[in-house]
Amino acid sequence: MTPLICHVIRHAATPRIWCLVLCGLTVDNGTFFASEASRNVVLIMADDSAVDNYSCYGSAYFATPRIDKLARTGAKFNHCYSEPVCTASRVKIMTGRDGYRNYVRCGTLDRSETTFGTMLKDAGYATAVAGKWQLQGAPNGSLAPVCGFDSYCLWNYPGTERSRFWNPSIMQNGTLLKTTERDYGPDIFLKFVTDFIHQNKDRPFFVYYPMVRVHAPYVRTPDSADGKAVSLALFREMTAYADKCVGRLVDALEKNGLRQKTVVIYTTDNGTGRSLTYPFAEQPRKGEKAYATDGGTHAPLVVNCPGLVPAGTVSDDLVDFSDFLPTLAEMTGAAVPDVELDGRSFWPQCVRQKGSPPQWIRQYYYPKFGPAAEKHGQSVNGREIVWAQNQRYKLYKDNSFFAVADRYETTSIEPGTGGDDAESCRRLLRAALDGLPSKAAMLDP
Repeated sequence: MTPLICHVIRHAATPRIWCLVLCGLTVDNGTFFASEASRNVVLIMADDSAVDNYSCYGSAYFATPRIDKLARTGAKFNHCYSEPVCTASRVKIMTGRDGYRNYVRCGTLDRSETTFGTMLKDAGYATAVAGKWQLQGAPNGSLAPVCGFDSYCLWNYPGTERSRFWNPSIMQNGTLLKTTERDYGPDIFLKFVTDFIHQNKDRPFFVYYPMVRVHAPYVRTPDSADGKAVSLALFREMTAYADKCVGRLVDALEKNGLRQKTVVIYTTDNGTGRSLTYPFAEQPRKGEKAYATDGGTHAPLVVNCPGLVPAGTVSDDLVDFSDFLPTLAEMTGAAVPDVELDGRSFWPQCVRQKGSPPQWIRQYYYPKFGPAAEKHGQSVNGREIVWAQNQRYKLYKDNSFFAVADRYETTSIEPGTGGDDAESCRRLLRAALDGLPSKAAMLDP
């Protein structure tokens, strides 16, 4: 008979409570939840949706009740930053490395990079990815198995075509699915995810769910009324349906008895599409996707796990996409890849510990969209954009200096005109930029 191994630890989220760890489960006041060795993770990343498209971040126009509930009963971060477009964000979030180290070109994740999929597979996790890929481009792009995913269901993958919504073109584990005009791509991806969860409920799993929504084209959803609608109304409906899918995924975890051993993370890859203007507070806002502005990079970040992440946790610490890989490592106990990482874990803040949040974050961006580079592009083709920022100020490598609250960056703050706090931040951010290489190491424009 195998001996029963028990030991006592101090609960990370509530330090005054001592907990019993028994066979991989922690007992806290009668509630059971997973220890890090058996903790599941579901990382959801929506496409083209800024922080102000969510009611939990102050929108009165967009309704996102299921994501709001995750924020209310878990942790919400107010200062999370993606890159301005999808490839840059996807490469950074998957590798934990800044673009000046590993950005190649639009649509490419270099196969030499180690991703969070490989990291968690090596730690014994079942791994799956579903949704948008777009990382297989020349000269040395990556496919899902190379990135550590046992199973995949993907659009914008070799063998697929343009349609991602109705009558979608989807590759699932090497087979192109047969679909019709009645089939809706987001429902197919969600079913794949929930089936994977059910099939792997008895072992630790990692699901990466980079949604195909709410990217253009703006089209009706299964919940839309018949008839024509303008782009903004369709975008609003697509946002509501994305929220509904998040809720259905959470419900699937609950049905499988996995809710208290699964960390659910929600974020987005960049700002809202540029063709849209939408209400926020008393000022209409333009979509800023592809611009290196707050509207192009400010993303929501919600982390939820009942019994582990305390309800009502709100953090004003900085987070950027290089922080996700080390955070996944800390929350699961996985060993980080043996490469130079740029991020740091925000898991302590999720469980109301202080952690070691950065004083600044650093961003690198080579835009395919030419107008995005007109103001601050330098080096290769005059397009490489580099900046550092904190919660209040932002400094580009060309010395342009803005308040983050200046959403469209209309007024650069000249030296000596912004007050002591501004000048102190300018010096801090300049030090962050000093010593960076003149061009990205792997850039292939």
